[in-house]
Amino acid sequence: MAYVSFKAGLLAVLLAFAGLFTLTSTTRAEVVDVHLTARPATVKIDDGVKLRAWTFNGTVPGPVIRATEGDTVRVTLTNSHKGMHMKCRGKKGKALVRCQRFNFLHEAMMHSIDFHAARIAPNVAFRNVAPGESFTFEFVAGTPGVYMYHCATGPMLHHLGMGMYGMIVVDPATPRPPAQEVFLVQSEFYGKVKGGYLHSSYEAMQSGSPAMVVFNGRSYRYALNPIQVGVGEPVRIFFLDAGPSLFSAFHVVGTIFDSYEHDGIPDEAIHDVSTQVIAPGGAGVFELSFPEAGSYPFVSHSVIDMDRGAMGMFEAS
Repeated sequence: MAYVSFKAGLLAVLLAFAGLFTLTSTTRAEVVDVHLTARPATVKIDDGVKLRAWTFNGTVPGPVIRATEGDTVRVTLTNSHKGMHMKCRGKKGKALVRCQRFNFLHEAMMHSIDFHAARIAPNVAFRNVAPGESFTFEFVAGTPGVYMYHCATGPMLHHLGMGMYGMIVVDPATPRPPAQEVFLVQSEFYGKVKGGYLHSSYEAMQSGSPAMVVFNGRSYRYALNPIQVGVGEPVRIFFLDAGPSLFSAFHVVGTIFDSYEHDGIPDEAIHDVSTQVIAPGGAGVFELSFPEAGSYPFVSHSVIDMDRGAMGMFEAS
């Protein structure tokens, strides 16, 4: 399970949805305390297939973080990941030094965290944290929207390809109208499946040809276990394309989005959208409803990615 603690001196409510955990305060908070631990974990990514992932708090994606416009977000990153980068494992002496320099690597398994919601000097806040150490920084969540957070240690492609990313939602100071909320993170896994495990490959990550494209960390996650919604009821989808490399063409079959907010910014909504392209690292908020009872697939309409697992289902009743 993934945990993020919000400490605002107020009652916190834990919301579990779609296998992710979100903590949000019941009243206006001033400080949001976020505790993330970088550590390896074995996660299920398909029926009969697991991944030895690098994670925040043991899940892929990491926990959903929730704040309100104007809050101070205090982030503590703890690195409990021992060992060294796989690409340089087994090398010694000058060969190890050359490998580390060429690949921007360190012998220790360094990790860091980059918050796209922050306006802050990266060299100050997003610095590497060594195994066994912790680092805390703060930023003001001044712009409402949906943003990515991720490990930024080099090579960043390797860290993202292993699962080190998640979503932060900064709600506007004026609350949105009530709606059922859904959190979806699209991402990719690279490598070859053998013996019940996806054996990740940095070379495959560099090629941009994934073995799987998934929602919330698992291939076809909601195809057989649909997300339940009410007929005619408003639904709000917070969507993030965590990449690391592929664009999403998000589409719900059988309906049209009432509105789409680029990066989740309320003032930038467009209306009556069928399919929306979202770049890696980009995000948005979709508002929609379902006209009648039935099953409504949601996909990345880059059809090859549907075949790789980027498909789920809403069940309206």
